Amino acid sequence: MEAFFASAFGFPTVIWTALLLFCLMFWGVSIIGLLDFDTPEMDPELPDGGLEGIAGLLSSLGLGGVPLSVALTSVSLCGWLISYFSALWLLGPDSDGWFSLVVSIVILLGSALAALKPAAWLISPLKPLFKSTKASNSDVLGKTATVIYTVSPNEGVVDCMVNGAHLRLEARSSTEMKPGEKAVVIRYHKQDSVYQVVPEADFMTGLTR
Repeated sequence: MEAFFASAFGFPTVIWTALLLFCLMFWGVSIIGLLDFDTPEMDPELPDGGLEGIAGLLSSLGLGGVPLSVALTSVSLCGWLISYFSALWLLGPDSDGWFSLVVSIVILLGSALAALKPAAWLISPLKPLFKSTKASNSDVLGKTATVIYTVSPNEGVVDCMVNGAHLRLEARSSTEMKPGEKAVVIRYHKQDSVYQVVPEADFMTGLTR
């Protein structure tokens, strides 16, 4: 057991250990309901707090089609296993010096690359489960959203339920709205990658400017 902890919390495996523990804490908190479980697959045209770039990268590596949290957990688990057993095999318990450092760096970089393919295989059976959560701009327009961060002409974030999943959207409005207020998404500005929203009360009365 001592050898296990020494390897798991020693460089380079400690990097993967920290990432894997973060993922496990996320899932633990999600299970008890403090965080939203639904972090949907993101459409390239659908902005979601700046994460669309990460989603696109993961998709190009064969890790798309599932929530970002699932993809990262899969990569973390595979990376940890590869790094742990590589370090156990190539580095002794008393390894030290420059040679040990170089080997550790090679293991870290190698495990990061080697983890991608098995991680993609691991999540492949899960992809059909998340198809219904994919959203596009047309799915968002006309939806009611809840203000998360104050919405103004210059900034703001709203939470919008689309296809049974919560999406965080960059939003703007000529009317300032506070967190907790209801808004309706009326337009998407592709150039700025933001959504225009109006207070729900204004939308109901026809004041949509």
